[in-house]
Amino acid sequence: MRILFLITTFLTAGILQAQNHKYGKISKEELEKKQSSIDPEAEAEILYESSQVTIEYNESERRFLATKEVEGRIKIYDKDRVDEDHFVKQISLYTQSSPREKSIEFKGSTANLENGKVVNYKIKSSDMFTENKNKYWDAQKMTFPNVQNGSVLEYKYTIVTPRINDLGRWFFQSDIPVVYSSYTMIAPEFYLFSQDERGGVKGKVQTKTMLVPDMKYKNIRTEYVYENVHALKDEPYVFNPNNMRISLRYELMKFEYPGYITENYSTTWKNIGEDLMSSSDFGDQIKGNNFLDETVQSIAGGADSQIDKMIAVFNFVKSNYSWNRFNSVYTENGVRQTFKSKTGNVADLNLMLVSMLQKAGLDAAPVVLSTVNNLLINYSFPSKTSLNYVIASVMINGKLYLMDATEKMSDINMLPLRDLNQRGFRIANGKTEEVPLNNYSMSNSKETINAVLSADGKVNGNFAEVRDAYFAMNDKINQTEDPKEFQKDYLRKYTFDIDGFKIDENAEKGIMRYSFKFEDLKFGEVVGNKIIINPLLFAQLKKSSFTQENRNYPLEFGSLLSQTKVIKIKIPEGYKVESLPQSKQHVLQGEAAGYSYQVQEQDGYIVLLTVFQIGHPVLPPTYYQPMKQLESQQIAAEAQQVVLVKN
Repeated sequence: MRILFLITTFLTAGILQAQNHKYGKISKEELEKKQSSIDPEAEAEILYESSQVTIEYNESERRFLATKEVEGRIKIYDKDRVDEDHFVKQISLYTQSSPREKSIEFKGSTANLENGKVVNYKIKSSDMFTENKNKYWDAQKMTFPNVQNGSVLEYKYTIVTPRINDLGRWFFQSDIPVVYSSYTMIAPEFYLFSQDERGGVKGKVQTKTMLVPDMKYKNIRTEYVYENVHALKDEPYVFNPNNMRISLRYELMKFEYPGYITENYSTTWKNIGEDLMSSSDFGDQIKGNNFLDETVQSIAGGADSQIDKMIAVFNFVKSNYSWNRFNSVYTENGVRQTFKSKTGNVADLNLMLVSMLQKAGLDAAPVVLSTVNNLLINYSFPSKTSLNYVIASVMINGKLYLMDATEKMSDINMLPLRDLNQRGFRIANGKTEEVPLNNYSMSNSKETINAVLSADGKVNGNFAEVRDAYFAMNDKINQTEDPKEFQKDYLRKYTFDIDGFKIDENAEKGIMRYSFKFEDLKFGEVVGNKIIINPLLFAQLKKSSFTQENRNYPLEFGSLLSQTKVIKIKIPEGYKVESLPQSKQHVLQGEAAGYSYQVQEQDGYIVLLTVFQIGHPVLPPTYYQPMKQLESQQIAAEAQQVVLVKN
């Protein structure tokens, strides 16, 4: 019995030691850990991460403030495969509140095991900096020093904010495994919140009531805990993976204190629309604006139809005005100043567009939405804070036309990816109506390879790709933001040296063209008097991009898609075709998607044509398995070989 007691005590002590998450107390065992127990192949994992939000009365400010305390640890197994974002910790601070959001603690360190001892490298002030993102937000960043394989990165920060109605979203899931993650909310009983949980997985939840010393109210403490959470791997046709991650956001519904006025923060989308239209920075910006009359008359007065008027006004605004890269449903400069300066935020440009469209005699109205990066709107809990963007719309003969003047290569009913967040709200004629945010035009990508095959199995030639519509627009957006990173991303799939890479743009036609040369690439296998070669060369799809058995999130494509590959390979002198691959064609039910593979010999060339098409901008989750199967059929078709034999 005594021995059993000692063993139990020892094991308990070991468990407590392993779960000691106090900042600055990284254990030798954590540093000696060689791989993740959740996924042995993981490049890193979050050992521990927690957030505690406490809402309490501040005597000096004479109001309730929220204090967010966050800390965590990340274990590095293979630093070369880890996303660099994990080596930098960043927090955002809102600068327009009163009082301003502020960080009262922001620190971190890297722990390494050196000669059997735990050595900590604290982040110095030189590794920290504050960046002004725009007039509303600052970003504080710190970079972890001396990161090695086996390192444990530790961080801790505290933010004090008056923005109780917007406490942000906490993610329990990451792109690496998570051993332990918790979120705790401690709030007075008279603050009533709704919990917006996402990810489809439930964690452990504990709630208890606590007395507050020297106060006449109680606190409600609720803790959410998730353990051993697998990483959310990259999935195709998902605009923002954060929509699929396990996460939680507290949204303020009501302030209810006996003897005081009750404030109800839950509302309706109709009320939100009415509030926006009565706002000086939204609805009032559309009214009046007589200074626009002459310009509208000059660009649209001679148009023959409503469609022509809409096109003329839209092209004028998107061509002559520039977006300052800031999102908001509210104007920053105002329509009058934007008209003069020719630059503004998204509301400045698109509300000016709405006003000009109305002056052209069109049924134009604003559409408010949440951008892709801002996550999906919780439609069951109407919230103005969830909206961060506005576009323009016109109704002609019962058909809705959507447009966003912030992008030069955008078009009517061809919106940038950031707008395509499923649904928005059109505010018109005293109504706020839900509208789908989709592009219904066809977007094309055509790859062409012209190659010469030598008797030794090597190929030389040229590659070109032409992309239009949605493809070209998104390419141009990404290229403008970071030209070097865009080129790096585009060429990442090619594992050989690229010669003479070029990018050509035709903004008027909405086309992007890419080209390069390649030399002495060994794609053909010489076996006796035969050459065996895959006619797709480096354009072959080899690995499935679908990683799950099923998912409950739609497949997002952005628009109708058509991706074509045309490959011509000159057969070496003295050789002829012995066998060609079989033609394949696969179509999903309802022609939602399809794939075609055809190859033939033609005038001394092997000529290959593949076409992959998507017939809808969005498909429901029930199409996940059929799309996965279609891709498997594509992989099988593209694995086929051509056999050449000497004459």
